[in-house]
Amino acid sequence: MNDKFSGSSQSPSWRDEDLSELADQDRTSRRWHHRRAFLFVLIGALFFLWFVPFVPALFLPTITVTRLDAKGKPIDVEVGPGTKNWISIEKVSRHFVHAVVVAEDAKFYQHFGFDFESIRKAIELNRKKGRYVRGASTISQQLVKIAFLSREKTIIRKMREAVGTVFLELMLSKNQILEWYINLCEFGGGIYGVKTAGNYYFKTRPELLTIEQAVNLAVVIPSPNKWSKGLRAKSLTPFGQRRFARIVSNLYRAGYITDVQRDTALARGNFGLPVLGIENLDTDDDCRGDRDCEEAVNETQETPVIEEPFVSEPPAAIMESQPGTEPKADSAVEGLPAESPAVETERSEAVPEQQPAPESSEAQ
Repeated sequence: MNDKFSGSSQSPSWRDEDLSELADQDRTSRRWHHRRAFLFVLIGALFFLWFVPFVPALFLPTITVTRLDAKGKPIDVEVGPGTKNWISIEKVSRHFVHAVVVAEDAKFYQHFGFDFESIRKAIELNRKKGRYVRGASTISQQLVKIAFLSREKTIIRKMREAVGTVFLELMLSKNQILEWYINLCEFGGGIYGVKTAGNYYFKTRPELLTIEQAVNLAVVIPSPNKWSKGLRAKSLTPFGQRRFARIVSNLYRAGYITDVQRDTALARGNFGLPVLGIENLDTDDDCRGDRDCEEAVNETQETPVIEEPFVSEPPAAIMESQPGTEPKADSAVEGLPAESPAVETERSEAVPEQQPAPESSEAQ
């Protein structure tokens, strides 16, 4: 009796084989979970390495970028401080540095990689036109695209560009970003970098670029293959003249050049001839209905209209103007040298420094 009752109250007995089988199943399950977690981590790491542009490569002496040669054929080229066509930003004419900033990204020294005001305007204009006619890429975004990404126009590429821009702004100073940009940007026909462009178009060195030469180079950057036609022909197109005048006007309003320098540039900026079509510079549409022009501006922002004087320099490099005197066009980057005496002498012989050019009253 007692055995009967005691037997009914006991739990079923497990054989050793059953317990061993359960333990094996548990170990197998845990190994599978670990492997699956490792696989997910590996896939995530590989995706991260592919998705995020490797911005630290910009600290290396050279990187390899894919460019289009004069015939439009993709080629891989090594660029960077360790190559012969590289030039430090401190050695580049301040006029070119100023022209690029004013023309491409007026708020370059103020934003953290993205100009949300330009993005808003681009969205409004594209909606108004009913097609994609303007982008709002900053210099930082353009550098990420040039250095690490393809030319394809996809959402994925834009997302990669945006993430890379954040890392770029975190890792590099503004002047480092600008130095890479002016050495990588295209000027049409397979001409890349300010050093090569200055020699090709004007037979001069980057440190000797005049205001007119610097602006003429900055004019073509957003769409170099289409907009460099006037530069190659040594005669600006009507659109090129409007864009030239817009950049010169903004250089003056920013305090980078004096009114005499502005008038002189407008009087001879079209390769020795006056720049025409400079009326109504208060409009924000450089293209004025030119469809080819509009379609060319599909990645970068148009030269903005500067309604009020502004300074796009870092706080430490802001220039000071004394009341009653002409503003001084100082450097936009720390350490950028003043214009060499040779250049000043050359200009003083061409146009008296204290007197505007004869055509200046008409150019205005």
